[in-house]
Amino acid sequence: MRVAVVDDTREDAELLVNALERFGREQNEEMDVTLYDSGASFLRSYEEARPELVILDIDMPGINGMEAAHKLREKDENVALFFVTNMKHYALEGYSVDALDYLIKPVTYEDLALRLQKARRYILRNRDENVVLRIGGSIVTLKVSDIYYVESMLHNLIYHTKNGDYKVRDSMSKAEEIFRMYSFASCNKSFLVNLRYVESINKDEVTVAGTPLKISRGKKAEFINRYTRYLGGMRL
Repeated sequence: MRVAVVDDTREDAELLVNALERFGREQNEEMDVTLYDSGASFLRSYEEARPELVILDIDMPGINGMEAAHKLREKDENVALFFVTNMKHYALEGYSVDALDYLIKPVTYEDLALRLQKARRYILRNRDENVVLRIGGSIVTLKVSDIYYVESMLHNLIYHTKNGDYKVRDSMSKAEEIFRMYSFASCNKSFLVNLRYVESINKDEVTVAGTPLKISRGKKAEFINRYTRYLGGMRL
């Protein structure tokens, strides 16, 4: 997990780094932590660093943490962030920048670990990677986030995406194995759905990016369970 810690108080920043490293050891998660002592220095380097999680102190000179968060949201609407602060009244303002949570100083490891678990679920749910398809003699690279759903038809898979449809010779069982770590779920034996594009579920039908798909009786309970967990930011 790539983490940016933005805090002008060195002692507080080092406590956060130590706690992040401990979390990484306990959860077998590689933690790549970068420290910034001001909101301005963080914003200048954001495009290059591209952290997955930002931990912002609010009370800083110059650009404070809340101002930095608003500027951050102009660059990136989705990156996970939460605040550390001495001032509880900032908690409500955090909702305006879609902060996951906030911590009151002094931060304890137990409190931080709970927030990190929540942040990790959010990051895994939204992490975008590429899949490579071999179509005849060509290779096509797709972003996982661009795939609406995968359809199985006569020993072929059809990838329905933002950029059109791609047909490859492959099996649904292999697709399910590839997309197990992402937010996909089977609504029946022929369709594997990207849950981020579910628009509605009505009885035995799910609408995915404008397309109605049947939900089979045998898949319905598990599909709805996975979708509910997805909405709650939980691991699938």
